[in-house]
Amino acid sequence: MRKWVVAITAASIIMAYGNAASAESVITPKKVILKVNNTGMFVDEATTSTLLDPQLYATPEIRNNRVMIPIASIIQEFGGSSSWSAKEKKVSLTLGNNNVALYLNNTKAYVNGVLKTLDSAPITSSEGRTLVPLKFVSDNLGITLIWDSKNQVIALYRGAFDAYPNDYSNYFVPLADSNSNNNNSKPSTTPNSNKPIDQHGIQINVGDRVSNGFFYGEVQKVDGGRILVYWDSKNDLYISDADSDYWAMLSGVRYLSSSWVNASTLTVES
Repeated sequence: MRKWVVAITAASIIMAYGNAASAESVITPKKVILKVNNTGMFVDEATTSTLLDPQLYATPEIRNNRVMIPIASIIQEFGGSSSWSAKEKKVSLTLGNNNVALYLNNTKAYVNGVLKTLDSAPITSSEGRTLVPLKFVSDNLGITLIWDSKNQVIALYRGAFDAYPNDYSNYFVPLADSNSNNNNSKPSTTPNSNKPIDQHGIQINVGDRVSNGFFYGEVQKVDGGRILVYWDSKNDLYISDADSDYWAMLSGVRYLSSSWVNASTLTVES
């Protein structure tokens, strides 16, 4: 009798483990399309892009011949999770059975607890977002990476796909081409206009003083309709120092720091 109990128990354990492994191996196919220096991303078969980084408008960048990306939204799209430890300056990524830990400005990393050496350390973007080396992350999280160098488009796939295109020119089509006869084109959708125009129709230039609600700052950089502003002052009559962070958050700015904002939300100060 005992032998039967032992045999049944062992079989149950094997079946449970087999089912768990099988569940993990069944991955829902997912793809994410990005472009260097573009704030948008296309997910699966979407015909319009969503924001890669809705808070700071960070974009994929090329640094030292390596593509660096803000990773949080991408990991979330693939069903994983990410976290940031300010104390350790560590980015932790989990996707399926894989875990990757990277450290800001440091070439050491851990993959499932094993120490690895990076050829390009994570960095901080001009927006204040941590960017991680895309190839290292994709290789170690089970994501297929396709690089379209001609269009500077990044295609990421997870799960089973019949084929991987090499050309992604039908993504991120310039606005000037949006009325073309190519019905297969996917329109470019960034959060801003392509021109640095404030809400009163005045062009914004580097060095201009601008305002957003009760906050004021100086334009540091113009990138199409995105404006990088250092917010150095506020209207003290309406906003106290104690409440400045709260009102800055509501206004979409970073008080006493730099942040990217939509040109159409600003007013050029005379």
